Amino acid sequence: MATSESWSDPERCPFCGARLASPGAGFVDHTAESPDCEAKFETWRDRISDDVTGGWSG
Repeated sequence: MATSESWSDPERCPFCGARLASPGAGFVDHTAESPDCEAKFETWRDRISDDVTGGWSG
């Protein structure tokens, strides 16, 4: 996480703190353009995958 253990600003990347173009699609675009953030996001998804009943919808 950029500055804390919780993501409190949806307009910034929780991994590097960069400003996002938008909270949803902007985050997806950012991870596609930032290999480091994409890797951190995939690690996060792997860690919580058992907590998401039915898996990811998107």
